[in-house]
Amino acid sequence: PSWRFKVRTYMRVISDSLPSLLGVKAFDKSKEDFFINLVNDTMKYREDNKVERNDFIQILMNLKKMDENMEIDPNNESHVILDDKLLAANTFIFFIAGFETTATTLTFCMFELAVNQEIQDKLRQEVQTTFEKYGAINYDSTKDMDYLDRVISETLRKYPIAGSVIRRCTKAWQVPGAKGKLEVGDRVVIPVYPIHHDPKYYPEP
Repeated sequence: PSWRFKVRTYMRVISDSLPSLLGVKAFDKSKEDFFINLVNDTMKYREDNKVERNDFIQILMNLKKMDENMEIDPNNESHVILDDKLLAANTFIFFIAGFETTATTLTFCMFELAVNQEIQDKLRQEVQTTFEKYGAINYDSTKDMDYLDRVISETLRKYPIAGSVIRRCTKAWQVPGAKGKLEVGDRVVIPVYPIHHDPKYYPEP
């Protein structure tokens, strides 16, 4: 990441409204244009060629169509209009939150299975047993794999995708054993990695 990107990110951590007040965008215009064009071109191709797929883009297209068919009050500020930029933004967030995180988690999981033969064998046995029971590996059969769930959970404990997360307080809360009190609107930084590796929280991971 460039120093400009780091500054933009830091400004967003300090205040949600600060970048907007200064007219600073989260990403370069070239990246913004790329995702907007990607989504627009994909949607246009599907509409022109009557293509339908069971994916995230199709869900957004259906929502946009429903939105266009509704009579929208332009004075209603609470209504969100699904324009091209909003659709592209949702696609971008879905890509960042769903694609890279899954790939990274599975990479660490494969590494751990490679160096822990006993766990690998136990997981393989569960997969084989489940496959014999359902005749396929699908959504329902995967939900039935308890050991697989534990393997993924332990992978995420050891290698959390987000080193820390920022949340906003929605109601006043007295911090146990401290004088400090969280008020509505306060930003809270949760250090995920240190918590996951602290024996106080995970004495027997």
